[in-house]
Amino acid sequence: MTEYKFHSSSAKGAPTPSVRLEADSPLHGAAVALRQFIELGCDIGAPLAHVDLTEPDGAKHTLLVDEVLNWLSDPARADFIHREGLAVLLR
Repeated sequence: MTEYKFHSSSAKGAPTPSVRLEADSPLHGAAVALRQFIELGCDIGAPLAHVDLTEPDGAKHTLLVDEVLNWLSDPARADFIHREGLAVLLR
């Protein structure tokens, strides 16, 4: 499982929310994680909001929220968005 941690400038001093997911790719997992972070009250629209990923092998990546949202806006992702309830991310 990959661990996804949310960071933003508006969350100073707050605990860093994280979720663990299995996904087809880092972008798929980050999108699902963002939906969960919204449910936890995180402001994904905050400046420089991003998700840090730690893969099972220890590899680390960072994805800006804007990168994930741009990836989701591709019409080819419509089925994924519907299946995972991610429309809330594109409002």
